[in-house]
Amino acid sequence: MERGRDVSETTSDGANPTEQRTEYTVVGIVDDGAALNRAVREIRDLGVTRDDLMVILKRQDPDEPEPFPEGMLYIVVPNDRRGLEVPIGFAVAFLVLGAFFAIAVPSIGVPTFLVFISLAAVLLAGSFTRVGAVPILTDMQAPREEAGAWNDQFEMGKVLIFAMTRERRLIRPIREIMQANGVSEASYYIIDGRLEPRAVGQAVIHRAGPNEQQSVLDAQGT
Repeated sequence: MERGRDVSETTSDGANPTEQRTEYTVVGIVDDGAALNRAVREIRDLGVTRDDLMVILKRQDPDEPEPFPEGMLYIVVPNDRRGLEVPIGFAVAFLVLGAFFAIAVPSIGVPTFLVFISLAAVLLAGSFTRVGAVPILTDMQAPREEAGAWNDQFEMGKVLIFAMTRERRLIRPIREIMQANGVSEASYYIIDGRLEPRAVGQAVIHRAGPNEQQSVLDAQGT
């Protein structure tokens, strides 16, 4: 795996740089908005197919269509607190049960109440921590250290692009596109093998096009 360097210069496992590999994934961290749309368009113009280019982005409304090339897959992470009802509900239940034991059986109720308060505090703290793209990156078995950096940038409003190719000659131009629209000199990562995101948790997958609502069902079956 390479980070912020040209994969043709060296490889992470010490293999011969000229060795042919089955497939590569170039992961880019790019700015949202015009930079994202420009990067997607230019990568597609290189010949990367619609099923080999995926974007992970965050939106307040996960069902709002994006202006991507028709047929392209992208994953939207909701920019809200949905899905937190369960941990918050358990936290409230722990507080109520703890208070009940403290009143009904004071000898054991007070220690129990303190334990329940601790559990409730952990759940409440977790409910206010955004997980961002972590469930998706964990599901796809992304490199742990790099995944943390990707999620940090994602939470700062950046967008993750995954471009997969079997053609080594495309790696450099894809990297240059991501650099041109990225946030730093280390705004791209090159992974040996196919690293394909899937919509997990509260994320929603879309296939861009005029009939995008129906395309969501088609995308989930790919």
